[in-house]
Amino acid sequence: MNDTATEYLPPPIEAHGCPLGDNGAAPLTAEEWEATRYNTDPPPDCEPAGAQPEPPASKPLAELKRREANDPTELLRTGYLCQGGGLLLCGPTGIGKSSLAMQAMILWGLGRACFGIAPVKPLKSLLIQAENDDGDTAEMRDGVTTGLELPSTQIQSALANITVACEDTRTAEAFTALTLAPLLEKHRPDLVWIDPALAYLGGEANSQKDVGGFLRNLVNPLLHRFECGGIIITHTNKPPTGHEKPNWQAGDFAYLGTGSAEWANWARAVLALRSIGSHEVFELVAGKRGRRLGWKDAANNPAYSKFLAHSKEPGVICWREVEPGEVETGGRPKGKSYDPDELLALLPPKGLPMVKWVKLAKSELNVSEATLHRERREFLKAGRIIKSSTSGKWQPVTKA
Repeated sequence: MNDTATEYLPPPIEAHGCPLGDNGAAPLTAEEWEATRYNTDPPPDCEPAGAQPEPPASKPLAELKRREANDPTELLRTGYLCQGGGLLLCGPTGIGKSSLAMQAMILWGLGRACFGIAPVKPLKSLLIQAENDDGDTAEMRDGVTTGLELPSTQIQSALANITVACEDTRTAEAFTALTLAPLLEKHRPDLVWIDPALAYLGGEANSQKDVGGFLRNLVNPLLHRFECGGIIITHTNKPPTGHEKPNWQAGDFAYLGTGSAEWANWARAVLALRSIGSHEVFELVAGKRGRRLGWKDAANNPAYSKFLAHSKEPGVICWREVEPGEVETGGRPKGKSYDPDELLALLPPKGLPMVKWVKLAKSELNVSEATLHRERREFLKAGRIIKSSTSGKWQPVTKA
């Protein structure tokens, strides 16, 4: 066990057997585990053996207060993730979840938003992962910093806030007691990333008992004890076709992760990175508590998804947000099959409400709503249209 960890660690759950030895080569015997499970004597305030644990604190409902600005427990705005809470990031294997996580760690380490998800301050991250060796992780690190075009001073600041550990031998309580707890004690991060969940579960992913026991009984106490947020990365089920259930709607995406619904039920928030049938463009969906992110669409309405694509630069592992017009062509710039003046000509002198202009653009020119909004912004910038302050209609500007 790490010699810096001084917490009183719980005894093993017999159903999972004894944890592995520190070198991962052979399991400890029951006697060895009993003799070495504490690296110090339990602190005096710990429950004595056989004592009845205290229930959680309770208070009248009337005394509860709403979250206010500058809440010291908040990590991601606005109340999207707080200390002691969990975020689930799920997506198909090989899609780039780990590189997206790396991009978020680096930007959040600078106190900057990542695809509209903003931290309250520069956040310290601890990444515990099982799938990438040092070379893979370094490649993702360099790809993100290159793709974001960060100056060297910002790179140094961001990387100083990120610590990485590789663990691929321990699961269940051995993982939380001998890996997670000591590393949290040593580094005291704002966020701990666990990638991927199934490497550490030590049970059946579709079992509510196994998943709930791992998340609620083993992970949750550590998130509360060390006052950090937990981000768990997990895989989705194998899709039956190239599209992952394209008829899913709204909160359905919270349950995109493989196995038990307990994954999503446990999480305070869920982000799903999913295929839309393209090799280049993917959709990031805020499937649970997405409204707290404050995302907006082109018409300034609440939005719950964004389209992302891999970097256009060969060999650079980095994500970028795509324009709506790129989605239909798989991330390639879309050539215009219409004349922008035709869109402008749809507006009569007295103007049209936005909804009617959208319908005309679709029926007359087969132009999508997103494309129309993009052209509308260009018309507005060029002074070719105005929005009436009385009727709210969009009107063409008549040249004198």
